[in-house]
Amino acid sequence: MKKILLVAATLLVALTACDGGKKVAALEDTAWKLSKMEGIPTEAITAEADSFTLMFDAADTLLSGRTNCNRIFGKYVHEGDKLDMGNLGMTRMACPDMQYEIRFTKMLSEVDRYEISGSTLKLYEGDKLLAEFRPVVEAEKK
Repeated sequence: MKKILLVAATLLVALTACDGGKKVAALEDTAWKLSKMEGIPTEAITAEADSFTLMFDAADTLLSGRTNCNRIFGKYVHEGDKLDMGNLGMTRMACPDMQYEIRFTKMLSEVDRYEISGSTLKLYEGDKLLAEFRPVVEAEKK
């Protein structure tokens, strides 16, 4: 997993563009780490570097990631600011704090659009903000 994160970090640097002095990351081919979500405490989010992460692979439109202990994977649909991740698969290990995993995967199924502001990925259902993510490179600095 560390190799994947290193590759993702390298891709992030390569894909980051400048927008009025602010770095703007791309949705795809950037490793995203959850930074804020209702129902998941900060200490659960930051417990492990690769927990609550997402990676959108543009070439195959495949999503991969991790909850607090299980892997998630599947196809996604991305057009403009529309985003659908409704049919994901995952491993099924029994883990502590399963309530966080359940909230995270339920949130992913509700997403219908996204926005990237600077280096923050925001996932929405309609106008309701569901979660915020940061590129893995930034998340690792904290």
